[in-house]
Amino acid sequence: MRVEYLVIIDSNSDFCGSVKAFNKFLESNAEIEIQGKKFKYKYLEVDYEVQTGVIKTGSSKFFHVKLDCEKIERIDEFTELLRAVRSLLSRASDKKIQTLWDDVSFYYANKSYPLIHEIENLMRKLITKFMLTSVGLSWTKSTIPEDLKTKATVIEDNYNYLYETDFIQLANFLFDEYRTIDAKSLIEKLKDITSVEEIVIDEIKGFVPKSNWDRYFAEYVDCEHSYLRTRWEKLYKLRCKIAHNNVVSINDYDQVVKLVDEIKPKLEKAIENLDRVEVPANDRENLAESVAINANTLYGEYIQLWKEVEKLIYDIFNLWLDKKMSQEDRRSIRYNTSKMIKLLVENKIIEKPFYHTIQEAMYFRNVIVHETDMKFTESELHYKVQNLAELKDLLGEYFISNDDDGHTA
Repeated sequence: MRVEYLVIIDSNSDFCGSVKAFNKFLESNAEIEIQGKKFKYKYLEVDYEVQTGVIKTGSSKFFHVKLDCEKIERIDEFTELLRAVRSLLSRASDKKIQTLWDDVSFYYANKSYPLIHEIENLMRKLITKFMLTSVGLSWTKSTIPEDLKTKATVIEDNYNYLYETDFIQLANFLFDEYRTIDAKSLIEKLKDITSVEEIVIDEIKGFVPKSNWDRYFAEYVDCEHSYLRTRWEKLYKLRCKIAHNNVVSINDYDQVVKLVDEIKPKLEKAIENLDRVEVPANDRENLAESVAINANTLYGEYIQLWKEVEKLIYDIFNLWLDKKMSQEDRRSIRYNTSKMIKLLVENKIIEKPFYHTIQEAMYFRNVIVHETDMKFTESELHYKVQNLAELKDLLGEYFISNDDDGHTA
């Protein structure tokens, strides 16, 4: 294991004016002894080399320290030796010590990565199996127009965008709290209620934000979602250190081991209990949507815009149907966007070209929610988001310009 440090010292000072003086400075620690190319600290002896020179710009000199330990089983002693050296070097200069090479960090990063890789894929396994068994194959395959299929890149059959989803976004799918019904929809539901018997408690409960973990797994795994989320976030920070080649210490490795040991049994128990988890039919679309939102930021932006478009469609339809339809007919068609659009066209509230634009936007929403084996480029997604934002603005104008008879002014 080789470790190399570079330390910068002001050359105007007589301090550490030569390699010999530099070595003497290191030996100011009574437990350090330097003899030629050997560096001894306590009971450990390692190979040692130091180079010096003057920095071409400025008035500083540098010392390039190389330490090499051949015995991996003595890594703890080597780590202690390095700590002592860094302590001395930090006192020798007011400049930050530069680590040029660090095999100790590489060693602990290599030990940490398989643990993180395992727990990350265990989380993917849980979410994928949960989606396929609870939501069904429609999550990954649905009937969509051929013209949309040609605009996406279809890759290998076993592709699933969960395997491109960022580590932290996986946790968001399980631990982010959300409502299954928004405030406006709740108010509309309450408006239609004429007796206590019509109140559906589960629908009212949909207004209370809950995470997917609390909805479907907390009953079978004795663990709050906050327990897992905090640990997953800590593990994410450690994962980033490893991925970005930052210094990984034994303390980091020990922390990875601890966090994985705490998270792993909870995920395994959740997987074991998947057969017992029941997802109501009304919740399945919300689940498919939440996976897409957490898989891609632009997917999330598009889905949020589509929800706003749906609300505007409902507002336009509601403005018209209040005077044209019975309450029973209203209930049968409410929350069915396709039927609402069709009736708006049939009654000449909106024009046919506009209808096709809305239909295409809705189809694309279904693609990104259900077609996990279809991949769009970032530019394609930006284009779709921009078009949907324009559609939302046009619908807003339609809503504002409707007269009392439900026709455009």
